[in-house]
Amino acid sequence: MEELKEFVITLVTMLILMTAVELIAPDNNMKKYLKFVLGLIFIAIMLSPIISVFTKGEENISIQIQKYIDLSKNQSIEVNKEYNNNSQNTFKKNLEENCNRILKEKFDNNEFSSEIDCDVDMDNIKYSINTVKVGVKNKDVSKIQKIIINTKEDSQSVYSQEDKVEKEDEIVSYLSETLNVSKDKIKVYKVN
Repeated sequence: MEELKEFVITLVTMLILMTAVELIAPDNNMKKYLKFVLGLIFIAIMLSPIISVFTKGEENISIQIQKYIDLSKNQSIEVNKEYNNNSQNTFKKNLEENCNRILKEKFDNNEFSSEIDCDVDMDNIKYSINTVKVGVKNKDVSKIQKIIINTKEDSQSVYSQEDKVEKEDEIVSYLSETLNVSKDKIKVYKVN
């Protein structure tokens, strides 16, 4: 802003000086040469801000370009992180849906809701499953079972006591084979 103010002051001063010199100059052949020289000086004054941009402003322009490059790098890093997070979440959701689907195909009279905790490496396209929690809801109509309060029996049993071990073990074994996960990482619980 200060440079603009100085430029306007110099320009106005030069116009006043040029007018004064033209009024004082005698009317002869020298007047046209005098006007030519004053015109060159005026053009030089008009070009001075452009010249200063190329001399002093070059540094400012390079600083602004560097700031822009740094900002672009930071934004691209944030976009990549967000993209990876979204990709990982989508992968986990798809894995859970596929787990539900394959269980439904194998055990058709049950409904399943899977919750899978896994580490996903999107760069190398690899994943490792930490835990698999499968909620099972039996769609069959069954007899009402006796409710026992204040006991140490497993309240998260999916099936009646006689077929509990067989069905849960079958689900765990099937998931272990299908997902290539050890059986101790798979937990089955009842959903009402």
